Amino acid sequence: MDNKENQDLDLLDVLKNIGSAIAKFFTFLFTAIGWLFRLIFQYKYACIAITLLFVALGLFLNRERVYRGETDLKLNSYPSYFVKDILDPLHLQSVNCDTVNLSSKLSLSNSEARSITDIQSFFYIDIQNNGNPDYIDYLGKFDANDTTNSLLTWRLRIRVEAKDTAIFPKMTDALSHLLTNNEQMKRENELRTAQLDDRIAFIDREIQMLDSLRKKEYFQKEKDISVSMDKTILLNEREMKLFHTDMLDLNKLKQELEWERIFYSQGFVFENDFNYDPRPINRKSKTIPMFFFLGLFFSIIICGGWEFKQKIGNYLNRRI
Repeated sequence: MDNKENQDLDLLDVLKNIGSAIAKFFTFLFTAIGWLFRLIFQYKYACIAITLLFVALGLFLNRERVYRGETDLKLNSYPSYFVKDILDPLHLQSVNCDTVNLSSKLSLSNSEARSITDIQSFFYIDIQNNGNPDYIDYLGKFDANDTTNSLLTWRLRIRVEAKDTAIFPKMTDALSHLLTNNEQMKRENELRTAQLDDRIAFIDREIQMLDSLRKKEYFQKEKDISVSMDKTILLNEREMKLFHTDMLDLNKLKQELEWERIFYSQGFVFENDFNYDPRPINRKSKTIPMFFFLGLFFSIIICGGWEFKQKIGNYLNRRI
């Protein structure tokens, strides 16, 4: 009985401590919010001036409109991480305004390359390792050690940011120029194309051989088989049907290889043109609120530092 009462008392004490901690937290929170409002009110002119300065700075920095377009690159012969290594240097070149290299690699004019502000590629992530894309790793947080997730090796998301939307219809051709003129990709694609041609030629020879055998079975062997042997006649018909099935299978495989040879002649294909939002990503409806709160945050820090300048000075002058 005493043990039960002690347990009830201990549980009651725990609940009281939790309630007390929650009350102290909210008391501290409301006190801090009240102190911030008092600080902003006391230094309202300084806070207004600093906040307006940040808003003006944001509008100045984003005075040029920037638009964003995206598309998917489907890969047939190269793994996504290999192609991404080729595309990644474009990010630094575009951010650093390296117009010369951009125009040369993408076969664009200097003015077109100058309008590009960023080019990035992102992996598709397969969460359940079932071969289906689940999400795009825009933040680059994929963990290669996590065995539950995997990179899709046959698809990449390409993102381009530019000052002029007229550049987007030209970007698929520009990026195709870069990839097709990469020496390693060119050699591998030539080898892949040659192998496809060899396979198609081999299948053609196999089809011709089967067709010859079928004709021989029909025109020659039929004369040598005794008509009176019903069982033998059935065997001959079964062999002829087998030739017909094999020829159909080979023709289907040949058509698949020819389709791959024509539509994936480069080893990759853009699934569509760049889809872009006609609204700029740095439009005023986004810029003003972001820099307003940024300016308010820094104005509180500056005014708080001025409020406690003496204590801060004493702390800094204290000998270690």
